[in-house]
Amino acid sequence: MILDHLEPLEVTDEFASAHKNELNSLGYLSQGMSFLYRQVKDIGEKAFNQQPDKQVFSFGNAPGFEWVPQGLLACSFHWYSVSACNFVRMIGWLGSDGDTDRALEYVRRVIPSVYVWRNKVAAHFAITDPRQDDSPADLAASVMFPIAFSDDAFITSPFTLAMSSGESSSASRDDMNWSLTKTHAELGERYWPEARTSSATNEESQAT
Repeated sequence: MILDHLEPLEVTDEFASAHKNELNSLGYLSQGMSFLYRQVKDIGEKAFNQQPDKQVFSFGNAPGFEWVPQGLLACSFHWYSVSACNFVRMIGWLGSDGDTDRALEYVRRVIPSVYVWRNKVAAHFAITDPRQDDSPADLAASVMFPIAFSDDAFITSPFTLAMSSGESSSASRDDMNWSLTKTHAELGERYWPEARTSSATNEESQAT
């Protein structure tokens, strides 16, 4: 069984048979991630097509974007990041024969921005459980509305927040910017290339 088509990571049928629960977990996580991808993709395509100028940046309830379900979009990114980190980490764990350190390193390599955003926003807001490396700007940014529309997709952490107090100043992290739809497409090439091929074939047949 091929777990990762790009690395690649592969396990024997015997190994797969002994880890049915883990593989079943990958199955339902991928279904949920695909569901969220379709929801966000549909909204993003509508937002893109309504703009005469395709180079657009929109944050919050900007003119023309009043119809966008901002809260549901933000939650979709929360849900997706947690599911994606669980999914990728399980792949890394299975592919390294249960090595937890290598599994975590794999997550950081495959979806670095998603992983950081999950830790600072989706798993819990950084301001509710600060770490030593969290600056005041990081803590404040963790509870700012997290989603904006940029060019052709919704993205997270669209701003770098700068703060100053007296002689001290800080800026929020700049490594948490990611797009749900683009991330899912990249993961599709890595984990579900057969599904992408099938989808493309269906779209071609519908067009003809």
